[in-house]
Amino acid sequence: MKAFLKTRTFIAICIVAALLLGMTVLDTASNGHLSFLENLAGSLVTPVQNFCSTVVKYGGNLVRAYTDYEALEEENERLKNELASAGQLIRDAEEYANENASLKAMLGIAEEHTDFVFSACLVVGSDQNGYSHTLTLNKGSVDGLAEKDLVMTADGVVGYINELGLTWSKVTTVLDSSCEIGAIVTRTQDIGVLDWDYNLSEEGLLKLAYLDTDVVLNSGDAVETSGVGGVFPKGVLIGRVRELRTESHGISQYAVLEPAVDVDQVSTVFVVTNFESES
Repeated sequence: MKAFLKTRTFIAICIVAALLLGMTVLDTASNGHLSFLENLAGSLVTPVQNFCSTVVKYGGNLVRAYTDYEALEEENERLKNELASAGQLIRDAEEYANENASLKAMLGIAEEHTDFVFSACLVVGSDQNGYSHTLTLNKGSVDGLAEKDLVMTADGVVGYINELGLTWSKVTTVLDSSCEIGAIVTRTQDIGVLDWDYNLSEEGLLKLAYLDTDVVLNSGDAVETSGVGGVFPKGVLIGRVRELRTESHGISQYAVLEPAVDVDQVSTVFVVTNFESES
């Protein structure tokens, strides 16, 4: 700073200021007003005023923008909370609807099969790899389930339990290669066995095997569990006849069935833990 005070630039500024001051004094003395000073001041102050006005104007806009931003942020947060609450309400409603549907289905089964004792279970996993077609349930032996318990929905048979843990169980479905269930055609009382066929299974279809060659069935005939042997309860729908075919050896026929239940779509099932055996 001291160095600047000694420079020629600073000295020149001081001289110009002194001249301007002198001219102002003379002008004032001769005219009685400060026209030159006013003009000079106006020239110097006006840009400053404009600048200050602009700063105030845009500063106010910035303040308003910041205030609006805070308001928008608060509104956004409020809407997010309301949306989250609405989403939870929707999920709760869906859960209640599913539970209500399950209870209605359970009531329907109980009315149709008064001797059944069953437990509602959730499907928590599935395995499909060509020959295997199983489901995993969220209940096991501590819940009263046992091996060979029939697994069903309100529409019909899903399969039966073949593996059991304390709190889980695995279901051999009607599409699994190891599934065998005694069956009967409701209308004709013809007896057969639910067997497995790879090609039919790939199409989501079932095979009712060991039918006599003189058996005549109609498309749409209902096929139910036979209850023979007392392993599974009698009278639970397995599927409906699509067509009859003769085995390659020519000794017997088999029926192609449309399953009563799409086992790949079930989310809730009922395990029959007890029933009145007819044999």
